[in-house]
Amino acid sequence: MGKIKILFIQEKKIRNKAKVLTVGDIIEKQVPDTYEINYISIKEDVVGKIEQFQPEIVYIGQSKTFDILEFVKRIKRLFPAMVILVNLSDNVNDQQELIIKLKEAGVYKCYYSTLIIETLIHDMFVALNME
Repeated sequence: MGKIKILFIQEKKIRNKAKVLTVGDIIEKQVPDTYEINYISIKEDVVGKIEQFQPEIVYIGQSKTFDILEFVKRIKRLFPAMVILVNLSDNVNDQQELIIKLKEAGVYKCYYSTLIIETLIHDMFVALNME
């Protein structure tokens, strides 16, 4: 079996092999050779990247520069079977209301800025029925 492909979508693109420690780097240390991780900025052709990379999981970091709910709806409309995880900003006025709407739109799980990597790794396995 090949590596599980994950696409991280965020406000600014983090280059593979960046000089900063990324979530992907931490995941790789926790479970080596399990995931193939790629990053893209929200300002790039996300749909094209999904079509090209064909990830099993898409992880979206919330930003003030786009409407995360509409973005999730668009991805689910184009890729209905896609597993989507989102990380919500602490700046959301009513997080519970947004979480309910995101779940209704097809998000598998919502996280907050205090993400625990072990939980994320576990949830990715569960989302793909690999536990």
